[in-house]
Amino acid sequence: MPLLDFPKDMYELRPGEKPIYGEFPDLKKCIQWFKGLMSADDWVKRRDAVAKRFYQSLVGELDDPSGVGRIFDDRDMFGWYLFLGEAFTDHPWNYEVVFGSRVVPVFAAIGRNLTLLLQIDGFTERARRLIGSEKSQPNGALFEMLVAAAYARAGARVTFRPELPGQARTYDLDVELNGDGWAVECKRMETGDYVEMERTRMRTLWVPASRALVDTQRSSLLKVDFKVELSDVCENYLFEKAKTFAKSKRVSLSWEDSTSAGIIYEMDMRPIQDALSLNLWLYPSPQFDEKLTGSYHRYQSSLALLKVKPAKNPHFIDELDLAVVARWKCLSDVAIEKRARQILAKLVEADNQLPSEKSGVIHIGFESLGDDAVEQRRYEKIIATAGSFKSRKELRYIYCHYFAPEASPTETWAFDETVQWLGIKPTGKPLDTGMLVAPDDQAGRAGVHWIRH
Repeated sequence: MPLLDFPKDMYELRPGEKPIYGEFPDLKKCIQWFKGLMSADDWVKRRDAVAKRFYQSLVGELDDPSGVGRIFDDRDMFGWYLFLGEAFTDHPWNYEVVFGSRVVPVFAAIGRNLTLLLQIDGFTERARRLIGSEKSQPNGALFEMLVAAAYARAGARVTFRPELPGQARTYDLDVELNGDGWAVECKRMETGDYVEMERTRMRTLWVPASRALVDTQRSSLLKVDFKVELSDVCENYLFEKAKTFAKSKRVSLSWEDSTSAGIIYEMDMRPIQDALSLNLWLYPSPQFDEKLTGSYHRYQSSLALLKVKPAKNPHFIDELDLAVVARWKCLSDVAIEKRARQILAKLVEADNQLPSEKSGVIHIGFESLGDDAVEQRRYEKIIATAGSFKSRKELRYIYCHYFAPEASPTETWAFDETVQWLGIKPTGKPLDTGMLVAPDDQAGRAGVHWIRH
């Protein structure tokens, strides 16, 4: 598919064609509303730019001096989100399932609550900033909208406080509920610099190792659990393991030392090649990963080099000749502590934005970092930090929202949501459960999302 000459029906279903992933009225309602806040020409240009970046990355033609290898341009992250939301129902061949699992449930929740949100003073103005000046960092605004909707569903009168350029930052929402007034501040925590550093470091370690494995012309899978921080791993550590495997001519090589425990083994390509002989396969996708490697692991960090023949739409693979894959985890206690991240800085920042004369509530949103050990440690740190936090204002409650999106081989998307509330100066909790994304009529369970039942 020529990257600069997309087909005329690139973004629309053909007559009689049905969405691959089904109808989703709440999602579509939200997407249409956001698109209605910009001109048609603006959205066409932004959508084409997103699609170009996405497909260039898939076929290896992306000029990315940063070396990060993102399939989206983070200068217009909201355009990428909107592209995924629209693609889900209107042009599903362009939908990226892994990242889409983070976006679709949030947009659907906003669409489900749009009637209530449109009655909130300041909501439309907040959305316009999201589309424009805040398009590179949409998660904070979307989180505020979810929190506002939760209070509106509880029967509160909610107002988005206007942004006042040149003045000190203030809190996000005024809430009047059951005769009480609340100042509400929302903080959405991002992945963090340490996690990005780990990913960058792993790519550096992986590149020479992957080339050594490619030279063997054998499809191989490397699995490694690091015992130390990745910054402490020698530059040629994985390369030496790959070189030893290549020279040995063995079908597998395993090791355990002070740095890591791991294995490299030759993959059986027959299942994926048999599947490709019958149909095209979406890539990237959990279904493809499972068929290729023989297993699926929730939130597995992985890297891959593939020698493929793409289909006419390069989001799908026609033939696969060679695959070299790495799956990795870092189980270092120090790394887990750093990834878990203290929330103290965010709490202090949020508390400073609350008024002195009004009861305050802080909502903090986190996205799952994946590994259960990290989530457990982060939970412990949050409870310890929030429980002992000394507010300088009239902070009454802290709500911590854990979001765990997932695309699996059996589900297009799944979204676990865990809420932990803490009373700092409890005077009557404003929200009962504090759930933001899950529908009110959806049954939940006690406990945290990383402990399976």
